[in-house]
Amino acid sequence: MTQQVSYELAPRYQPRTWAVKAHRSKAKRKVLWVHRRGGKGWFGSHEGLGAYVTRLGTPTEGLLIPAFHAWTVSPTFPQARQIENELEEFIPAWARPPITRFDDSRGHSKADNIFRLIAPGGYGQWEVKSAHDPETLQTVGLDYLHVQECQDIPEEAFNKLLPTLRSPERLSLSVWEGIPPDDPNHWFARLIADAEDDDTGHSVAIRVPYTDNPDLNPETVREIEKDQEVMVERDWRRMYMVELPAGFGSFLGDVDGAVGGRLIEEPEPGHRYVMGIDVAKKVDFTVLTVMDACCRRLVWHRRFGGMDWVVQEEAIIEASKKLDTRRIIMDTTGVGDPLYDRLLWKGLPIEPFIFTNESKYRLLTDLAVGIEKRYLSYPDISIMVREMKSLRATKTVSGRISVAAPRGSHDDYPMSLALCYSLCDPPPDMAIVGRLASKRYVPLQGEMGGRGLLADMMKQRRTEKRQKRLEAQEAGVT
Repeated sequence: MTQQVSYELAPRYQPRTWAVKAHRSKAKRKVLWVHRRGGKGWFGSHEGLGAYVTRLGTPTEGLLIPAFHAWTVSPTFPQARQIENELEEFIPAWARPPITRFDDSRGHSKADNIFRLIAPGGYGQWEVKSAHDPETLQTVGLDYLHVQECQDIPEEAFNKLLPTLRSPERLSLSVWEGIPPDDPNHWFARLIADAEDDDTGHSVAIRVPYTDNPDLNPETVREIEKDQEVMVERDWRRMYMVELPAGFGSFLGDVDGAVGGRLIEEPEPGHRYVMGIDVAKKVDFTVLTVMDACCRRLVWHRRFGGMDWVVQEEAIIEASKKLDTRRIIMDTTGVGDPLYDRLLWKGLPIEPFIFTNESKYRLLTDLAVGIEKRYLSYPDISIMVREMKSLRATKTVSGRISVAAPRGSHDDYPMSLALCYSLCDPPPDMAIVGRLASKRYVPLQGEMGGRGLLADMMKQRRTEKRQKRLEAQEAGVT
């Protein structure tokens, strides 16, 4: 007579209302679009514990090494560390090797991100992995696969993960969870569509917007709805309403919707103009854009490449004089710094902007809000619109968001436009907190900056040193 064994699995886990139904589903593949902070990560971990118990009670005919094998895959290692900390708490004590005189880790190798589990006739293994290197996601068969934040995982990694669920002796259970991707053509969008069309019972699709989550307290609901005032609308709807955005997945959204207006050749009376300059690096182009500051309308542009610094300097000076630009902001990252020094010395009302991953993201987010809210407009300049549509957001290995054009493409126009837009007058109903246009990078002529007297004096000294160095260079003095 076979003895029945009872396992106390997760005494402290209180599944959300939506999760109870999802746990009860017998589908081998569960695809979840659940709003931010909706509990989908904990759901995936506890589904894995259920798979472990199922394997303990399911004898196999052949030899499996390890006897139970599970993976949790996150887009980056920082995200993977969080789920590893949670598994340290969730995996019950009875499932882990005992403490010995020489090892008190209870089977948790933090160096290899692996949990060793007790299993009949062998051992079990639960690995926490990152998808940043797809080549590491293959050559195994899995009883359970939990993929987190699928919208941030590249298709190459997805293609490596699918075959891990094709071993006949394994349970081949999986949970794929996240929010809708920004690109409707993303593999995660195709996966949930396939699950929704499945009538065999193999796959189930679960969508949970915040409005369908009765477990949220009123304060959290108010905070989510307040976020709508300061977030890009399509991102808010992706994160909280789990809606797939229309379009082609550009970070800037509906670029065509803001097309309008006309270009000018001469300044119009009573208008103020500002200029943004993105400087060429390696094979890129230098792009100048000029906007009417009051109505935030692009009125003039120029793009050139393969020109030496002296020619570019003269072109910028000529454009500034031609349109009587009141303020200019310029990319001074790397190669742009010497050109900025010369333009400042020549008397242009120019301000520096240094691109970092964070500053670029904030600048482009501000432009995306302007496009969505129709705060700005620009003529249908084909090359500019094409570059704007090509921008994509990805997560770096460190977990930060990076916005860039695909390999082989350029982002000179959108960066120049974003810089220029940051100098324009904010719309009366602008709700974005910390708008870049409110920042003063250098004091205007005759003004003190907002950083204090000492900081302004140091800035002035640096400017004077640059001017003396440039004068010496022009005079032929080394």
